[in-house]
Amino acid sequence: MSKIMLPPGQQRSLAWMTLIDALGTGIFLAGNVVYFTRFAGLSAGQVSLGISAAGFAGVVALAVMGRVADRFGSRRVFIALSIVQTIGYAAYLLVHTFAAFFVLVSVLGFVDFGKSPAKQALVSLIAEAHSRVRVRAMMRSLFNGGCSVGSGLAALLLSFNSHLAEYAFVLGNALSFLACALFAMRFPAPEPAAHHAKPKRLAALRNRPFLAITAVTGVMTLHASVLLVVFPLWIVERTVVPTSLIGVLMVVNTVMCVFLQVRLARDLESLADGSRAARKAAVLLAVSSLLMGLAGSRHPWLAIAMACSGVVVLTWGEIVQAASRSALSYALAPEHAQAEYLGAFSMGMAGQSSVGPYLCTSLVIGLDRIGWAILAAVFVLAGLATGPLANRAARSLVPNTSVAEGTEPLCPQPQSAP
Repeated sequence: MSKIMLPPGQQRSLAWMTLIDALGTGIFLAGNVVYFTRFAGLSAGQVSLGISAAGFAGVVALAVMGRVADRFGSRRVFIALSIVQTIGYAAYLLVHTFAAFFVLVSVLGFVDFGKSPAKQALVSLIAEAHSRVRVRAMMRSLFNGGCSVGSGLAALLLSFNSHLAEYAFVLGNALSFLACALFAMRFPAPEPAAHHAKPKRLAALRNRPFLAITAVTGVMTLHASVLLVVFPLWIVERTVVPTSLIGVLMVVNTVMCVFLQVRLARDLESLADGSRAARKAAVLLAVSSLLMGLAGSRHPWLAIAMACSGVVVLTWGEIVQAASRSALSYALAPEHAQAEYLGAFSMGMAGQSSVGPYLCTSLVIGLDRIGWAILAAVFVLAGLATGPLANRAARSLVPNTSVAEGTEPLCPQPQSAP
């Protein structure tokens, strides 16, 4: 556990903040559908529509809130949005109509995603450049572990089927955001950024090479849709694997993510490191796709072995890809506009969350094992494209500078993209 926790001081405060946030999130995610349908009186269709609206609002937030964090300070914006989350999530107790739910869930979707660039920039504020990827890996480990504990607490609360559970689902999550705001107040205020003449509005979104690497990285995160949506459907509809194994495999994924994040993220610091990790992740994710396809075997023990192997290899690839994503995002984020570029970089993953489940399900369920083979090829192509596109994006941020494969990260003060 000591290898997962961050060192004492501000980084330890960041660790506690992440863990508390994860506990609240785990409780809410595991019980929110039950709360909205059982206690708030909404239909499943209304809840799904509201959650989809929140996702689209989140993509918009990532596009604009990074610039807000750069202008007003990541610490200040993080605290302000955490307080809004506290009030907003507590307000769910007053929601009993679809109209109120739709408005509130859309606003909170914007705030939830909009806080992400500020949180990522906080890492830059309290961690040295060479340790940011490691710190992010530790945060992911803690978040996975905290969410698991929170989900367990949610299961316990659901067994009561009472107003106690109703208030705990909502207020537990709301209070976790208040705690995050209090922890963030202990961090130092960022120093004023160096002046850059006539900074362009939404510079990250105008930078086509940067958007290209963002999109390819988003394609690599299709592993999330595969694990959470596609593979469970594949097991249920096309294999002889017992459906009870799905829960066991999710636990395996969580345990691996908790204990291997930091180890597999070691020594990833530069743009070249991130590109190499992306290629490694692509191979692992491609192999996992083929193994999952083989889980469609009619021989029960072979199918089970392929399913288990597929999830283990996918989780390995997921962890390496997450470390690669962190290395690339920090290497390509100019110091004077970190939150803006970090937020824009996250749009790839947010977009995958919106369209990935449908596209991957259509591919795999529609084409069977051929679909898995196509998905494997997509991962390989995305991994191979990452390095050249990352170097091109780096050159767009540092005019007249050659960024060759194997070089170190960007120079300290890159200019905004044209």
